This record gives sequence, structure tokens and C-alpha cells, in this order.
Amino acid sequence: MTPSPPGCPACASSTPLDFVENHFDHYGGRSYRLFRCRVCAVVSTEPRTAVGADWYVKATPLRDRESRPPPESDWRFQQFLSDRLTPGRLLDVGCGDGGFLRLAAGHGFAPIGFDYDARVVAQAKARGLDACAMEFSDFIAGCKPGEFDFVTMFDVLEHTPEPAWFFGQVKRLIRPGGHVVITLPNALRPLPWGREEHDFPPHHFTRWTPDAMKDFLEREGFEVIRQEAGALKLRYLCDHFFFYRLMPNVLALARRVLFGKPAEGTGATLTELYDRAGGAKAGMLGDKMRRQKIINAARCSFQCLFAPVGLCLKTYYCSREPRSGDCLFTLARRKV
Repeated sequence: MTPSPPGCPACASSTPLDFVENHFDHYGGRSYRLFRCRVCAVVSTEPRTAVGADWYVKATPLRDRESRPPPESDWRFQQFLSDRLTPGRLLDVGCGDGGFLRLAAGHGFAPIGFDYDARVVAQAKARGLDACAMEFSDFIAGCKPGEFDFVTMFDVLEHTPEPAWFFGQVKRLIRPGGHVVITLPNALRPLPWGREEHDFPPHHFTRWTPDAMKDFLEREGFEVIRQEAGALKLRYLCDHFFFYRLMPNVLALARRVLFGKPAEGTGATLTELYDRAGGAKAGMLGDKMRRQKIINAARCSFQCLFAPVGLCLKTYYCSREPRSGDCLFTLARRKV
């Protein structure tokens, strides 16, 4: 029997946690156990040790961020801006390269960003945005209680091993009557082809349902104003199969064909192998942009072929759980 860790990091309940599964992180070479709280239903991990920026450098290369859609089309940002709240001083925790900071400034907010990753903060600063990279505790210590009217955390809370403690630090920066926005992966989303690699520790330390997030914020002294689980999109179901089931096998075959058996088991991506080879492995696939165009074309073609299957799956999952969108958005106001 797998022993339960002492208490839930989300609700602080001392009720024994139920074992869910094991996971091995091949980037850090560490094993993790996942547990579900019987009280709040949040899934957490053991051990609960945050990794440094060096882990993210290995696990999420900067080039992976370059293929993200423009911030104007980001559903999470659109949800926040659609509420047309009176602008004020705003802190974006986990600001990345400043895409949301730029949007918020354009809508009248006075935004400042914080991120642990100096690489992306440098990009934000190069765009003339107010952002900083430092230790979280140092940043909090330099802020005044109630300094901000808004705090946004777009896909941040699931990355913290101790969410109640982390949010407690952030909460002191929000004035009474101020707002917090939290988005994260919806634990009720369908996973027909298995869970994505990024939803395991130490990348994600917790998993949240809509009810778990609402209860968490109410315990912290907030009133939930609006919560959206997002519409279950055909594109999500298609991409889930394309990127997490089909493409890993295709890329593994490509690495073997192009670079031979020594490339197997190294964990290197196709781009990394081409970078190491330099000009020795040129040819049609040697250009990164050309490879990306091929993947984009294959993705579009697959979406068309997959549409009938995706429509059936969408109908099935939505009938079982109306709140089955992949992203969970919650807007809450701190009680006075």
C-alpha cells in the first residue's frame, strides 16, 4: 500500500489522500506519486518540491514558446477582457513574454509582470513592458499589501507545489474589493488518448475541477463572480490525438530514419539533432521553418479527416459532462 502524504496542499485537510498513480520525470530523473484529496478532490503530488528554472530550460525550450498563437486570439485573455471591468493597477503572475501585458495596457490597465524565467522576461522588456524576473519571495517582499486592483494567474497555480501557501502570498497584494483571475487545465476535460506529458509533476503539481477551484477561492475569502469551463472544441480533440498519440510515433520514426539508431533513446528532439549535426544534415527537412510548415499542413489535413470522429466524441463527452472544456477560467472578487 502506498503511504499517503501528510495533508492536502489545497485545503489543508488531514484526511488521508487516495493514491492515483505514479510518474517518473525523465528530465529530472525523479519519481512522483499522485494523490486525490477526499475533501476537496484536488489531485496533488509527493514529493512537493519545486524545480528551478534550469528544469524548464530542458523541458520547455524557448523555441517551443515561439509557436504559440498571438495573444489577441487567446481564449483566456479574451474571457478577462470581455468582462469590461474598470481598469486599475494589474499584476500578471507568470507573465511570460508579455503578450497579455500588452493587451491589458491597450485596454487601459496599468500592468506589471512577474516571471521566474529571465529568458521570456527579457523579451517582454525588449517590447517596452514593465516586467521582472526574480525569486517569488523576493518579489512579494518588495510589494505593498493591497497594492493591486487585479492579479491575473494564467496557467500558474497548477505549477506550484503548495497552492494554498502560494495563493496566500499573492492574496495579500490584492486590495479588498479587488479581483483575481485564475486559469488552469480543467480536470474534467476528456483524455481519450491518455494524459498529456505536461500535466504531470514537476510541471504540474495539482489538478483542479471547477468545483474544487470555486471552493478553494471561497475558503480564501473571495466571491466567485464568473466561472467558465470553455466549450469543448473539435480542435482540442483532434490536437490531443495528433500531438500526443500520432506525432510522437511519427517523430520517433523520423529521428531513426534521418539520424540512425544512435539517436534512439537520447531524448533529443528532431530540432536538437539537426542543430547538433550543423550543415551535415541539410536537405529538405534541414530547415526548421519548412519542418513546421509540413507539420502545420499535416495538422490541417488531419483535422478534416478527423472531424466526423471528433463530432461524435464531442457529443458523447458533452452529454456526460457539460463542463468538459479543456481550460478553466475563474474570476473572483476579494471580500471587503
